[in-house]
Amino acid sequence: MKWSWLPSMCTLGNLGFGSVSLLFTIQERYDLALLMILLAAICDVMDGLLARMLHCTSDFGKQLDSLADIISFGIAPVFLILLYRLENVQWVGPVAAVAFLICGALRLARFNISAPSKGFVGMPITAAGLLLSMTTLIGERLKPEMLILIMGLLSILMISRVPFPSFKKFVNRK
Repeated sequence: MKWSWLPSMCTLGNLGFGSVSLLFTIQERYDLALLMILLAAICDVMDGLLARMLHCTSDFGKQLDSLADIISFGIAPVFLILLYRLENVQWVGPVAAVAFLICGALRLARFNISAPSKGFVGMPITAAGLLLSMTTLIGERLKPEMLILIMGLLSILMISRVPFPSFKKFVNRK
């Protein structure tokens, strides 16, 4: 297909923005790290939308998307929160961070082997990672304990059986 490469370029954009977010976090440029995660989310929405619109969904694209998502919405948000707000929380912050990553990976694996549906089972890692990252906007007003609680709740929601809506139904997949 003439435009079948376009969704993969969006997925690679997702991965690129997530990776740059990590670099900005290391440089303590947390506002730019958050911006990169937001741009990764736009790319993540666009890759699936374009793949369905162009009728070029593939197993390769699904796997590539999951690999990008674990970086952009798993590792990048956790790293951002750990360095921005949880650097002095001893062992509890890293344990919560690892739990978030594990739950995100489990959520992605379950999505990759599930039959296509009109919605999601469990909170998508994109939404969980965005919500976690957005807590940086609250800054110092949010206590570290509350951040850990939020991270735990998002982790549970990702592996839950709670249905979450999807916009896929608005795009003709035939």
